[in-house]
Parts: sequence; structure tokens; C-alpha cells
Amino acid sequence: MSQGLPAGRRLGHYEITAAIGAGGMGEVYRATDTKLGRDVALKVLPAEMASHPERLERFRREARALAALDHPGIVTVYSVEEHEGVHFLTMQLVDGQPLDRIIPATGLPLDQAASIAAALAEALAAAHEKGIVHRDLKPANVMITKETRVKVLDFGLAKVSRGEASSNSALATEARTSEGVIMGTVPYMSPEQVQGREVDHRTDIFSLGVILYEMTTGRRPFQADNSAGLMSAILRDHPPAATSFRADLPSDLQRAITACLQKDPAARPLSARDLFRAAPESPAAPAPTVGPRLPSVVVLPFANRSPDPGNEYFSDGLTEEVITDLGSIDGLRVISRNSAMSLKGTTRDTPSIARELNVTHVVSGSVRMSGEALRVTVELVDAAKDAPVWSEKYSGTVADVFGIQEEIARKIVAALKIKLTPSEGRQAAERPIRDVVAWDAYLRARREMYDWTPESSQRAHRMVDEALAVVGDAPLLLATKGQLHWNEVNTNVVAADEGLARAEDFVARALALDPDLALAIYVRGLVAGSRGRLEDALPDLYRAQALAPNDANMLAEVIRFSNVAGLRHHGGFVDRLMSIDPLTHVTFLCASSYHWVNGNWAETASAGRRAIELAPAPSMLHAIAGWQIATAGFRDEAVAIVRRAAEACARTALGPWTAFLSHALAGEREAALAYAAALEGAVSNEFAARMVAEAFALLGRHDDALRWLGTAIRLGFVNHKALTAHAPFLGGLPEGPEFHALLDPVRERWLGLVEWERQFLRVERGAVR
Repeated sequence: MSQGLPAGRRLGHYEITAAIGAGGMGEVYRATDTKLGRDVALKVLPAEMASHPERLERFRREARALAALDHPGIVTVYSVEEHEGVHFLTMQLVDGQPLDRIIPATGLPLDQAASIAAALAEALAAAHEKGIVHRDLKPANVMITKETRVKVLDFGLAKVSRGEASSNSALATEARTSEGVIMGTVPYMSPEQVQGREVDHRTDIFSLGVILYEMTTGRRPFQADNSAGLMSAILRDHPPAATSFRADLPSDLQRAITACLQKDPAARPLSARDLFRAAPESPAAPAPTVGPRLPSVVVLPFANRSPDPGNEYFSDGLTEEVITDLGSIDGLRVISRNSAMSLKGTTRDTPSIARELNVTHVVSGSVRMSGEALRVTVELVDAAKDAPVWSEKYSGTVADVFGIQEEIARKIVAALKIKLTPSEGRQAAERPIRDVVAWDAYLRARREMYDWTPESSQRAHRMVDEALAVVGDAPLLLATKGQLHWNEVNTNVVAADEGLARAEDFVARALALDPDLALAIYVRGLVAGSRGRLEDALPDLYRAQALAPNDANMLAEVIRFSNVAGLRHHGGFVDRLMSIDPLTHVTFLCASSYHWVNGNWAETASAGRRAIELAPAPSMLHAIAGWQIATAGFRDEAVAIVRRAAEACARTALGPWTAFLSHALAGEREAALAYAAALEGAVSNEFAARMVAEAFALLGRHDDALRWLGTAIRLGFVNHKALTAHAPFLGGLPEGPEFHALLDPVRERWLGLVEWERQFLRVERGAVR
């Protein structure tokens, strides 16, 4: 230490007992306050620094900034003093270890990392709400006490925002930071710090992302041999997904890391508190600790024990209805129908299934139907103990199935010690189709609908028509017809004008009978979205998702249309989908698309590969995921993926589109252009149209690229940032008058949708409070 103050040296009534270390703006000692008889920490400004007025003022600024804070996660300042020319401040003495000394090479245990992350985010949010930016956040400035509490230290480079300074005269002198001055510790700097630009609280959020990455993986996200290389990496590189080094990393932590490490400050979360909603709301609350896991369950497909194998649709339908009933209960995480049904016939043991799905309980059962006689057995197993919690056998007739289904859900909830609210109880008892024959036809139709082929869609139409003939205009059946028509448009099987008009008609009839039916509201939103009317689509889609929060299919489309709208805060929907539907290829395509439009290339490629791995066969999904992987920089790999999709789709309506993309990506200009004419009128999906525009750009056909970009915009792709900042394949387009005439109005729409999201979140949070 430069001053090397020895033990026993007194500064006024403080007696130094030991040197602790050095902070960003001074040396730190352990001392005894002889007046009050307590141990404190003294931060002493070195003499050579005290001779510089600017450095002395910065030292005083730290004290004033800290004194303005009163939070259990931030070290407490007692006083600012001077004795015989030595300037120092006295602080709370924190007994513990700096975070950088406890992170092992493989990362912290996940429960410990999550607890520290939540507490750190809460402390930062408290500072930011006072207008104070740390600017040197790093593990060495985060102390973990012996009670495992988090304390943020060393606000020596703290900056007070101009907005806060203007409203707080005590802090008004702190808003004095010049552009062009680089401050901080390089590995944890934000891009704007590296460039010497003006910073705000979002620079701390970036540094928090670096810390989260290091805590969970044991390594920093940006690597280089020297400071100059490290600064370049921070500005240029997108680090590998933390899951590349930590496969068991929960999706919420990965999502938080990705959100924090956005290069553009505007793309980062608005508040550190938004990262971890479980963090305590009160500044006086203790630092969070890891609590018990919320109950979570997967309902395995009920085995068909009937003499007739054709009755399997009935056992599947009962499984799905139990999932639906359980999924309507707040406080219970339920694996979606999509992932649950992928486990049909599995011979894996209960603990391994539970580990993969991260659930606490597993439900299994069987159905035997012979004529009108019905027998159902059900068992609920505690996954950790691999032991039954509850089991039951039900006997009756097919007409009793509704009561049996409701009873199963209620008994499971009771066994899990969850108390139903009155509305949840009513919802569990509701049966939108009470006639058994019509319900039977509906179950068959739904099974066909999820096969996503033109033939299965026609069979589903016939079965819904059979059900309508029995019970008349039931809202659920009408909405299902609407969804079938929309599906056919979305997969380019039916012309958009024809299919969307039919879907709209059916959904209007459903809503006239039940204005609050989630499926009908959802389909109305889908129709508006496919017509490019995102301003109408998003309110419907968000409302439907709130009414049916565990419907994975709804979540997928909410994410899709939020992506193309360029919304900023729908990453939680991606996390939710990953949580309840982790075994489905569509889930990972949603994640890949989310990262694609946000320019997170490592995450794009990782999620795209997983989507392909889970997909049953090459399809449209492979073309989209492959294209996104190519955009992320893995073009050779992507060419093979898209080519397989083109071969698989050659004799379908998607044939020309996939073949065109395949040849364009491979640089086979003449072969690609042979399919160009067939694309006209055959592409009615905004993602597909954007990809066509990019393919033409790769081929050097700029006029065609702009024309198809206009088609994508007309179909609803109005994410201005994705089309300008995160679209490398469009980078070669000349930014002439045609380009600006196309993109300038998009920016206005995009900003309007971002404002809609801001207002929506404000209202939603106000309602929660």
C-alpha cells in the first residue's frame, strides 16, 4: 500500500488494526472506533491522489452517494472525515469474502448462484432508483458475508444521473461525467464504457450480466490476452451461451444473462429488478435465500388398456383434459400437452423423467373402455422419493368421464396441498362440451389437428363438423374450426384471403356466444397477425395468454408475433415456454427466432440445433432453423440442413420456397432463380417472406430483395431493429430512396408497438400491486 498505515496508527479516534485491501479509489483498513467501541472499515485516499482536486472530489462523491443509500445489500457509510491531511471515510465492516474468491472453476452451485444473483439485482435496483450508477461492478466489489448475505462495496466511481441530480439538491453536484473518459475494470465494462461514452444505470446491468455468467460457468464471457483485445471483444463478440459450459443452467438465469449482455443499452432490461421477479420488493427486506421449490407436475400419457387399440384417442384425450385442468391452477407448474405426449410409451424411470423436466411430481395412469364401461386408474408419485403420494381407481361409464376427470384434478391438487381459489374451482368444473358423443368427436379432431398435415387437417374438420351436428354452435368447437382454417394458411396449404376469411367467420360466431373464450380470442389475434395488423393482434394474443397461461401453443404464437413486432420485454414468455414445454421442437424454434431477431447469434445457433434435434423429420421448421443458423455464421452447416428440408418438402406446397432458399444459401444462383416465379402468391408468412428477401439479397437481386422485404413488412414483420441492425444477409442492400421509403415508416410502427408494450406492462404491474 502506498501509505502503508501500520497497525496502531490513529486517525482521530480511529485506531487501525489491519490492512484489508485496496478499492477503486483508495486503501481499506480495519479499525476500531474508540469512541463507540465498534470495529469499522476505513477507506483512505492515498496522499498522491488527495493532491488532485478531481480525485479528492470523486472520493467525496463516493461517500455522498453511499450515504444516500439505505439498503441491506449495500455497505453503510458512517462518516466522511479528515485528520492531519489524511482524507478517509468510515464504513460498516463486512465480515466475509469477496465473490471473486469463492467462484470455483466450474461455477457456483446453482441455488447459491441464483440467490446471490437475486440479491445483487435487488441492491443495484435500489441504487439505481436513487439515481446512482456504480460503474465498477465486479465480483471483487461484492462481499458475501458469513450469513451468506450480499453486500455491494466500493462506489468510488459512482455516478449520479442528471435526472436524479436535478431533483435532489444534495446530489446535484455529482452529475459531472465527461464523455471520452474510460472508467471501470475492463473485463466487466459495458460497450459504452469501453467507448468512453456517457453511461447510465444500464451499464451496471451489463456488468451484472458478466458477473452472472462468471458465477454460473466459472469463466468470463469475453476473453482476450490483453486489455486492448478484451475491449475489442466486448464491443464485437457475442459470447457462447452459458449453457454451453453449464448444461443444467435454468432457463431463467440464461435468459437474464442474455438480456444483460446486449450490446445496445436500449435492449437491456429497464431495471435490474425485472431480471428476478422473486427478489424482495421492500428495500428493508432481508437478502433473498433459496426457498422450497414450487410444486410442479408432468402428466404422462394414460396407457390405453382397452381391448380396441383404436380407443387410444380417448386415453390421450383424458390425459390432455387433466393437464388442462391442472394448468389452470396458479402456483402449480404443469408440463404442457406437447412435451407430455412425447413421452408416450416411455420405459424410463420416474426420477430420470422428473430430472429432465425439473418437476417435483409425476402422474401416470391407464384407461380401459369396453363398450360403455369405463375404468381409470391414476397414481401421483413424489419424484424425489420415487414413492406414491396418492392413487385411485374409478369405475363407471363413458358418460361419467367428465366427473372422473374433474375428480382426478381435484385429488392431485389436494395431495400437493394446494388450495384452489373459487375461480379455479369453477374452472375445473366447467365442461365446454357436455355431450359425450360430441366430446369424443372433439378429442379425435384435436388429435388430428396436431399432426399438422393437409390430410389430418381435413379429417379434423370432419370430426368437428360431426360434433357441431350433435350439440349445435358450441363456442369451443367454432373456435377450433377457426384455428384449423388459420393453421392451413400458416402452413401455406390454403390461400390467405380464403382461409383467413373462414377463420374470422368462425371465431366471430364463437365470441358472440362466449366473449371470454381464450381460444377464440387467440384465433382472432392470429388472424389479425397474419394480416399484418399487429396493433390488433397483440392485445388479443396477450389477453388469451393471460386466460390460458399454460397453453404452450398460445405461448409459441405470442412469442412469434412479439418477435416480429420488435417488442423488448417478452423474454419471460420464452422462459415460460421452455419451462412447461421443454421436449418440443417448436419451443426451441421460438427460442431460436427470439435470439435471431435480437442478434444473439450463439444462442440462435444453439436453440436452432436443438429444435432440429427434437423435430421428428425434415420440414418447414428445418428450413427456418437452418436459415437462422446460417445467419448466426454457420453457413456450411446450414446449407446441409436447408437442403434436407427442401428434399423432404419437394412435393408439398412448401417445395418451391424451400428449394429456392436451399440453392440461394449454397450460392447456386441459376438453380435458385428457377424457383423464383413459383414463390409469387405461395408465401403468406412474414418469417418466410423475410427469408426470401434475404435469399434474393444473397443472390445480388436487390430489387427483388426490396420487393420481398416489402411483402414481409406487409405481412407484419415490422421489427425495425431486426431488419436493420440484426440482418447481416440484408447488409448489402443499397440504402437508397427505395430502401428508406420502405424502412422509415416501419420504424414509426415499431416505436408505436414498443410504446404499446410499455403501457401494457405498466397497467399489468399496477394491477399486480
